[in-house]
Amino acid sequence: MTERNTLTLSEKIQLIREHENNVSYRVLVEKYKISIGRVSKIIKRKIEYIEDVENNENSNKKRNLRDEISQQVDQQVYE
Repeated sequence: MTERNTLTLSEKIQLIREHENNVSYRVLVEKYKISIGRVSKIIKRKIEYIEDVENNENSNKKRNLRDEISQQVDQQVYE
């Protein structure tokens, strides 16, 4: 099995900028060690990521946390 590589917000923005400069998906896959599908999803969600940067989100953030209700349900299931 391959190791899962999660990109930070700043890495995702960098990937988007490189794609805008006509860097191919294959090159991005090799550079960031992620799947082609993941590259595609990042490119499709680029507006969301750019808005996060403009709203001064933490650039080291890797994922959006789920809402509080989902976290409570997860905790109860775990217990």
